[in-house]
Amino acid sequence: MQENKLLASVVLFRELYDSDKDIYDVIAELIKAAIFFENKQSFNTTEVTQLLEDVFSFQIPESVVKTTLKNRLKNQEHIILSKDGVYTLNPEIELNSTSLSDELKSTTNKQDEITDDLISYIEYASKSDINEDEKATIIDSFRSYLLDGAVEEKYVDYISSYIITRQETPGLTDILNAVREGFVLYNGVRYTPDLNDIGLWKTELTIYLDTEHLFNSAGLNGTLYKQLFDDFHNLVKEINQSGKKYITLKYFSECKDEVDGFFHVAEMIYEGKFSLDPSKNAMISILENCRSKSDILEKKAKFYSQLGSKRISIEERENFYDDHKYNIEDESLVNKIKQQVEDSGRVFNEEKCIKVLKAFTRINNLRKGVNSGAFEKTGYILMSGNNFTRFLAFNPLIKTAGNNIPFATDIDFITNRFWFKLNKGLTNSRSLPKSMDVIAKAQVVLSSHINSSVSEKFDLMKKEYSIGKISKEDAEYLHHELRSKTSTPEDISQDTLEDALAFLTANGFEKHLRE
Repeated sequence: MQENKLLASVVLFRELYDSDKDIYDVIAELIKAAIFFENKQSFNTTEVTQLLEDVFSFQIPESVVKTTLKNRLKNQEHIILSKDGVYTLNPEIELNSTSLSDELKSTTNKQDEITDDLISYIEYASKSDINEDEKATIIDSFRSYLLDGAVEEKYVDYISSYIITRQETPGLTDILNAVREGFVLYNGVRYTPDLNDIGLWKTELTIYLDTEHLFNSAGLNGTLYKQLFDDFHNLVKEINQSGKKYITLKYFSECKDEVDGFFHVAEMIYEGKFSLDPSKNAMISILENCRSKSDILEKKAKFYSQLGSKRISIEERENFYDDHKYNIEDESLVNKIKQQVEDSGRVFNEEKCIKVLKAFTRINNLRKGVNSGAFEKTGYILMSGNNFTRFLAFNPLIKTAGNNIPFATDIDFITNRFWFKLNKGLTNSRSLPKSMDVIAKAQVVLSSHINSSVSEKFDLMKKEYSIGKISKEDAEYLHHELRSKTSTPEDISQDTLEDALAFLTANGFEKHLRE
């Protein structure tokens, strides 16, 4: 119920904000509505803060509520009176929020219609009946999907394909985007105790990019990933244009090693000494139109030149183990994570896990172990597009306190945070970051899952060929087939969805070989 209220509430938040109101105006309207709905006559700041959570599921900082009560509702609108810290309604002014109540009900009804349609779509696409427990799981997953939370893996691809399939349905994309935009606004308020700070970024933050984001910055993973990166980078440039470099973009030496190794493998593939992993879009981009090894070297030089032009530099510091109390890497921790992953039915990659924990150790060392407080004051963070890195960053074995800032986050969170802090508004949809677009999210999710599946099947194919389980001819066919399935987000459309879902739900190679 709380999650259901939150979805409708963030849409209301967005509508209020988009009607030329500032943030304090919006919160003032919400407070008035909460007081009206609950028929409150007297209250203090703490009670109003709780009231906003009870009515709208909003967790607004009490300092923001206090400022709004005093400056807007008391001094400006004269709706409330105060004495000894207790506020009472002004008997001379009538309080009415019926229109907001009607809007909430209307939005909730529209969202219920969408979830009913989603369940019908999943039944049709999966060719199976869905019981009441599964329906509840799907609805929870859909809410989390829109609010960038953890989603039940079983349904995430169906939710993504539903959004793309129904994108022409009148009003559906608009209401889903309104949820995402409203949540960005609400989240911004939730983590900004002093709203007077909006409009400026005043703290220093170093963001370390992983290898995929380095490739995204150069457009090697497709146009949509590049657009998402450009939205982020334009906000970084705007923050830094004041003359002081508040935001610094860097990458660790391991990323450079990965990039150099990537271009070296490209040379090996060109010479026929290595098989192309069809899940690597960046590799396909590098090899495209290359007529000699020197073309690959030229693309490598251009890549590093582009990083330099965007002021993305390598971290010069090498020793991050001067104080072992900041170490995140631990054999027992790796074993516990392995158990978690295998219990969920996934394959555990120990090498990848250790690599991510090593990056977390570096971030923790740079922060000197201080991981609580506001995101703006965290000082250092890893920006990663890898799902496993995100899983580890928010894993309770690592993020041990709820209010801790994770060691890593994704580009959507940072872009949306910058956008809110710079007070960019919602007046021109063309200027909104692509990260707020629900269609773009669906395309990225499906593309990412397809390429992960391609990578897993490619590794399995190599293993089965090496032990003689499949023939050379079958291996060559499967390699060609997997290459045809590789996807960039912009490849995902209504026309390609059926094939994409069929590939994602097929296990092993039997189906491909039969075809």
